[in-house]
Amino acid sequence: MAATPLMTLFTIPKAFSGPAVVMQRNALRSWARLGAGCEVIVLGDDAGTAEAAREIGARHLAAVARSAAGTPLVSAVFEAAEGAARTEWMCYVNADIILMSDFPAAAAQMGRFGRFLMGSRR
Repeated sequence: MAATPLMTLFTIPKAFSGPAVVMQRNALRSWARLGAGCEVIVLGDDAGTAEAAREIGARHLAAVARSAAGTPLVSAVFEAAEGAARTEWMCYVNADIILMSDFPAAAAQMGRFGRFLMGSRR
């Protein structure tokens, strides 16, 4: 029986073209290496998104509501991820951010405070 993940990492990447290809693929691969404690959901239907999700064994949710200008709605991204997640803890990460192996433990330490919002920057 597989262990239940500790947290859900989710993102909505840019189209996989140009410089974004290498940055986003490297980041998503780093998330996949975090192991069974982290579920990964990749949202959106831009070019290469489904393939990148499949490559790392992530769940892919293509349908995301967009503004009239075609920009994905942040509220829709969060709602879709929350509805699909198998965990209580949700973690939005920009699709070009590499996470290191200590990330799940750092988040788990925050969990001892009950409800929390953790932020970071490059």
